Amino acid sequence: MGTWMPALGLALLSPVLSAHSHVDVQAGPSGQLVLVGATKETMLYVPPGEPFTLYAPRFPGGYYATELTFSSEDPLTPNALPRIQIISVSGPAGATFAFWEAGATTPTWTCATGWNASGGDYPEFITYEDASGVGHIHGRLFTATHPGTYTVAFRAIDGTASSPRAASAPYVATIEVLATPPLSIRAEGGSARLAFVSRPDLSYDLQASATLAADDWTTIGFASGTGSVIEFTDPLADRPRVFYRLVEYR
Repeated sequence: MGTWMPALGLALLSPVLSAHSHVDVQAGPSGQLVLVGATKETMLYVPPGEPFTLYAPRFPGGYYATELTFSSEDPLTPNALPRIQIISVSGPAGATFAFWEAGATTPTWTCATGWNASGGDYPEFITYEDASGVGHIHGRLFTATHPGTYTVAFRAIDGTASSPRAASAPYVATIEVLATPPLSIRAEGGSARLAFVSRPDLSYDLQASATLAADDWTTIGFASGTGSVIEFTDPLADRPRVFYRLVEYR
């Protein structure tokens, strides 16, 4: 996406690079399963063809995305064969939410916001890597189509057939899906002057391309977000036409 200007253009895109949170299945005092981990997460936009995380190199992009790793490494829960079920999803009207199994190139399961599990329809995935029930699976992604605030409820169940532990109480994650900061651009004194309001704790690459081809983007500037305005200047003497994009990542 981009807007042509005299000799200039801009594209507002933002991949996320190799950042993810963990949620662990544990056993409570009574043996009931418990989900423990951060309850707030952030998604940034990953444009098509851009790298996202080292654990999901086949992810095609084109969504707001995050990697959320569910694990079962608590010594109190051996042989429980934990599974994670999605219970409900709320978020902006008209948006969709999905999860992608590790290695998937298309969504494994997708729902519209406002969805609630009913009639035994609980989409689920495992946390373990072998028959011991212990695991730490990277590369499972969650995506959304619109900016806004999403609330997703999960629960852990015991996948064993005999003497299963009680299911966990709902674990509710609030996911803030952030649109890319607007990038302003103007030609001044033979250069392009570009500016945007940064976000703290995020990083930014300014990239340029003459063609918008996926393999034709070059990083020409880098900045760490502070919450204030950041400016870049790019000489235009050798650029008969150019697109710019802002790459935002953790």
